[in-house]
Formats: sequence, structure tokens, C-alpha cells
Amino acid sequence: MLKIIDYDSAERMEEPCVLMLGYFDGMHIGHRALLHAAMNRAAKENLKVGVMTFYGGKKGGQIYVFDERVRLFESLGADFALAARFDDTFKRTQKEEFLRAVFAKCNVRALVCGEDFTFGRDAAGTAEDVKRAAFEHGASLTVLPLVGIYEHKAAASLAKEYLAAGDVEKLNQLLGGRYFVAGRVSTEGRRVGSKLGFPTANLHLSNEKFPLRQGVYAVSVPIGGREFRGIANYGARPTFGDERVVLEVYLDGYKGDLYGEEIVVYFDGRLRDIRKFESADALKAQLKIDLEKIR
Repeated sequence: MLKIIDYDSAERMEEPCVLMLGYFDGMHIGHRALLHAAMNRAAKENLKVGVMTFYGGKKGGQIYVFDERVRLFESLGADFALAARFDDTFKRTQKEEFLRAVFAKCNVRALVCGEDFTFGRDAAGTAEDVKRAAFEHGASLTVLPLVGIYEHKAAASLAKEYLAAGDVEKLNQLLGGRYFVAGRVSTEGRRVGSKLGFPTANLHLSNEKFPLRQGVYAVSVPIGGREFRGIANYGARPTFGDERVVLEVYLDGYKGDLYGEEIVVYFDGRLRDIRKFESADALKAQLKIDLEKIR
């Protein structure tokens, strides 16, 4: 299990480590290149692999919320995360203070960052500052060049453009893996899907997440060692006069009860926009068409 070390706590990572510096709210292909470099270094010197990341911050601005990032870091092979609360106090941290804290919190033997990495108050710190601090502490620094995709720099801002457009195919290529959301299936609801013959698992997503464009998507959900494909409606339900934004997931072939369970929903592609249908039967007919597209 991934170990979490709070930036503001007295806890310290005593085992020698290589630490990745950045925000890593999306873990796109540029971030994965950093992780690959960190893991290569760790394998050669028997080091633990750590990721610097944050929690809190502006609502509606995160590609993956903290718990989702922890899940992703662990799946990619990281050993621990150094987590700081991204609040006004942290934003005022001077670059020298930040670097002192990093070396105080972790037994750093090597650091990895991108060439555009900035930190500290007013983003005054750069990779050159990290290089000097690493030298003073007897550690090394690996600085990787930017990674491009579709003639753009791989960046969280580009991922948010794809989220806003609902272009999960391009988003997945940028992320180097399928975009996902994790959450607990609601035990409340009107059971409208069940009445239509399409029982759904409904999730209310964190308001810290950057919103995906509303629509109907092809998705996959791993359950009990098997991955079930399905269709998901993210947004309102205008046919039934419900304007609440909910993620409703119907899994093809799944017969169990997921109420109260935590699930991970992977997005495979966008099927269509949300529409208001003249009747429940018209909606049911469209859902059958949607289902054929993902089979």
C-alpha cells in the first residue's frame, strides 16, 4: 500500500529515496516519463520511489482528486507520496523554505523533475534552484525535457481542454492510460434505470474535480477480477425533469448489487450528447442502440 507522508507532520521518510517533484494532478505522459526515470534510478540503487503531490486547492480544478491520485500512484509502482495542503499558507512558502522541507521530510538521494518545474511563492523556484539544493545535500537531479502530443505540450491544461470537450480518446492518449473516476455507489435514488430495464450504479463526483463535458460515454468497471463494459450518462436527466449532475453507469452483463460499494469507472469513449426524449420508451430504445455500440 502506498505510504502517505504529510508535508506538515513530524513524520519523515527514513529510507533512501528518489523523489519526483511536481503537482501531478493528472499523471499525463510527461509525468509518466518522470516516473519511469525515477523507477530506473531506484532499481539501480535500491531506493524507494516517492511522488510530491497536493491535496485541497481550488474546487473544480483537479483532473484527479487526491484519493484518485493515490490510487494511480500506487498502481504505477510508487512507494510513497509526500502530500502538502495547497492552501494560502503553502502558496506563500519561499522557494528556499520549500527545498529545506523536502530534504527534512525525506532521505533524498535523487530528485527528478521536468524542465518547466516551478515552485515556491510566485513560482520563483526553478530546476536550477533544485539543482543547487541537491548538490548541497549530496543528491543528484535528473531534469527531463518537455513531452509533446498532437503538436502541444503535454500539460494539465491540455487535459482539461479535452475534459471540457468530452474528447476522452485524446485525453486517454495524453494521460497514457484511461481516464477514470472513483467513488461510492449511492444508496439513494429513484431507481428509474431499473424500471427501464437498465439498472444503474449512481455516483456523485467530488466538486474538486474538473468537470467532464456532460454526455453519454462508453465505460468499463472492474469488479471481482473481471472488467465489465457499459454505458454511462454523466449529467442531467432531462427526460425525467432531473437537472442534478450525476454519473449513472449501466454495466452490460452484471447482475449484482453495487449499492454502497466503491467502484472505479474507466472512460473508453464518448457516444453522444444528452438529449430529452419524448417518452421513457424512446429513451429505452436509444439505450439499446448505445449498448450495441459498446458490445
